Amino acid sequence: MSTGQSQNRWVTEIKVLGAFAVLVFSMPFWLPLLGGYEALATKILIWALFALGFDVLLGFTGYLSFGHAAFFGTAGYTSGLMFLHVSENILLALIVTLVVIIALSLVLGFLTLRRSGIYFAILTLAFAQMLHAAALSIFQDWTGGDNGLTMSAQPNLFGLHMTGLNVFYLAAVVLVIGFAAARQLRRSPFGLMLRSIKENQMRLEYTGVNVMAYKMTAYLISGIYAGFAGWLMVVYEPYVATKFLHWSTSGEVVIMSVIGGVNTLIGPMIGAAFMMFFENVVQAEIGELWKLILGLIFVLIVIFLPGGFVDGWRRVRKALGHRVPGRRHNVPDSPESMRKTRERGSAARTGVSE
Repeated sequence: MSTGQSQNRWVTEIKVLGAFAVLVFSMPFWLPLLGGYEALATKILIWALFALGFDVLLGFTGYLSFGHAAFFGTAGYTSGLMFLHVSENILLALIVTLVVIIALSLVLGFLTLRRSGIYFAILTLAFAQMLHAAALSIFQDWTGGDNGLTMSAQPNLFGLHMTGLNVFYLAAVVLVIGFAAARQLRRSPFGLMLRSIKENQMRLEYTGVNVMAYKMTAYLISGIYAGFAGWLMVVYEPYVATKFLHWSTSGEVVIMSVIGGVNTLIGPMIGAAFMMFFENVVQAEIGELWKLILGLIFVLIVIFLPGGFVDGWRRVRKALGHRVPGRRHNVPDSPESMRKTRERGSAARTGVSE
């Protein structure tokens, strides 16, 4: 890459991150105009961070986890226990939480990443549910069982109480840094190897690449993002619900990613914002029907817009005459399209035109 191209890339990167930061930090001012409120803005950022980390695993490597609540919930309980029994300093809780999450990611990654596809998905779900069951039984003296972990702690950062906008700006800083890191990760040689795993893992193994090490690293990074989100959730509201470990939490982040657009980084965050707004604002207008309507939206997107909201935006731009680069959807090709691809490849190898 020439010096000029490198400079243009960095200028573009700075513009994208700058626009993203402005949008995020100004959320308490424009979200109320849409019917939202300050506390909802904080919650959106936390879930956006969770979905962003999930996209590192699913979007980059193609490994669908149904058990990411294991990291979110474990981080929440670890932070809550630190606030309750050790210190209300959020940095100390963060350090301990990250150590626990890294250890958990390595253990679960070692046990689950030996399988792929539906087997990997079911294994992650099983381990997450085991942790959920343990929180309700074996560790209920620590976790509070069905009642969750209730505390009267006031998390603080060197004396500054983490309430209101303080928590929001903390979450905003973490999200912007996380987004910048994820973009650099995708552009790096490491990110290229992860996408290669998604395209053809077996072929990569035949070249002598230690695929397991790359998958473990991606799983670890994704778990750390979820750990940050779980820590922020307890800083935001000093209470840990058993739902944090439940399969429904894992399901929510999957739905967010699919609605927004997998392997786009920005898409899952848009999906998180959409779901949180739908659940907390639209629900007040339509009542319990919100679940039915959300399910219908999800089905329609999967069928007619497999690239999510991001793909919808691309189609609109293309219809308006803008030049839009092609992008593969993150869904399996149909048997017919796979057959045509094989035929084209065979024709190219034999020198016969279609």
